[in-house]
Amino acid sequence: MTMRVLIVDDEYLITTSLQAFLEDEGFVAASATSAEEAIEILKDDMKYDVCIMDIRLPGMDGNSAMLSIHEMCPEIRFIVHTGSVNYIVPGDLKQSGIRVNHLFKKPLTDMSLVADAIRSFQVA
Repeated sequence: MTMRVLIVDDEYLITTSLQAFLEDEGFVAASATSAEEAIEILKDDMKYDVCIMDIRLPGMDGNSAMLSIHEMCPEIRFIVHTGSVNYIVPGDLKQSGIRVNHLFKKPLTDMSLVADAIRSFQVA
């Protein structure tokens, strides 16, 4: 089964390059430039397996977005992709399935690490 990935990041170059890479890796990928847009996408189509979330977003931040998305789609898994050097996953998000090895700092020099993290959810 092909995994479906939603990328949430307000940086256009990040979303387009990550989306193109993941599609080349065989995933179905879509992107949103804000948490609010991601929530609207998921309201229309909840069939995403993984959400790659930036933390610093305009409007709703990534932590709040993950909590909202987890309430809507409890089976969705999260990967954090952030430029925040000191980011630590808050306790209330850990129950959403975020693991330390699924937290990536920007700039990411090897996108295959993200693809491997997504594939690890298939095994889990």
